[in-house]
Amino acid sequence: MQDVFFESSKQMTMMERDNRGGLLQKCRKLAKLINMESSIEKGDTVAIKLHLGERYNPSYLSPAIAGFFVDLVKEYGGRPFVTDTTTLYRRARHTMFDYLETAARNGFTSQTMGCPVIIADGLKGQSGTVVQVESAQLLREVCVAEYIHDADVLVSLAHVTMHITVPLGASVKNVGMGCATKSSKIAMHTVGNKPTLDPQKCIKCGACIKMCPGEAYSFKNGVITVDPRKCVGCAGCIAVCEGGAIQIPWDAGKVQATLLDGYKAVVSTFSPDKLFFFNFAINVRETCDCMGEALSNIVPDIGVLASRDAIAVDKAADDLIVAAPGNPNSILASVGAMEPGARKADAISDTARSEAYWEAVAKSDPQSINYKLITG
Repeated sequence: MQDVFFESSKQMTMMERDNRGGLLQKCRKLAKLINMESSIEKGDTVAIKLHLGERYNPSYLSPAIAGFFVDLVKEYGGRPFVTDTTTLYRRARHTMFDYLETAARNGFTSQTMGCPVIIADGLKGQSGTVVQVESAQLLREVCVAEYIHDADVLVSLAHVTMHITVPLGASVKNVGMGCATKSSKIAMHTVGNKPTLDPQKCIKCGACIKMCPGEAYSFKNGVITVDPRKCVGCAGCIAVCEGGAIQIPWDAGKVQATLLDGYKAVVSTFSPDKLFFFNFAINVRETCDCMGEALSNIVPDIGVLASRDAIAVDKAADDLIVAAPGNPNSILASVGAMEPGARKADAISDTARSEAYWEAVAKSDPQSINYKLITG
């Protein structure tokens, strides 16, 4: 059974609510409870992994929170850097250059953080180390982003939100998907599926033909076509398609299983005493921070949770959200999931499949699904 430490938002005084220092001091207390100070050795390189915010969406974790952890790691003798990886979708975080510009707009720079801000998967999103997954469900290997793989310590700061394919976007997703290179992100979304091509969107650039190792794409009579029988399943065509014409139908259950494989791969590269997971169940939105818009909070602020185990801290956060009442001005009012005990994720997205996800989690890591919640 894993220990999960919890600092409730309800326990904040009015002065603390008006002063973010109250939240940060709760983070200091949680860091002490999970023994960060004794585990970070002098000179350890510490990857502080968080979502640095989509452009024009203000719901990401504040730079003040990341900066606090930077200072905390320095206090403990570590050498921190703030980090994330590029995205598959072609918006403001798709390349290293785009992401660094977006991060700077959102307040994450080396000057504001007091440490390097690094896009961990490199210039083209493919810099990493292939890691074999022990007892994999679907992915036998995952390419872990270079700078995260090479760090001594991983500190995950996750803003808890709902998500389209999992019950919640939190620590497991922040690590399992967020610490992988583009090739493994693609594999997590598309394993076992074949591509389709929309001729209306195809701009005939020929990038898919050049990169396809199975020669599934061809150019005939002025049209690019795809033969799914020749597809080798690498899904690289999605990443290079300039027109967004190539899609691969994804199965939510497979995405959940591969996400867990990704998580196991990443954490396997660290000593167990060098892993720390913080879930910020505040401003809990109906969808993830990758969306380019701010949406209403679905439940009142719950608080901050911390553990040495990402699965345990995610399950605790999920249980607390299920137990919470819904906010009347949120989407929950329109989908009939306002009462405490309602499965908010399933009501919002029919692909979240909470029961199936937690069954997959139990299969992947039966020791972590059970937790003891310790309230400060």
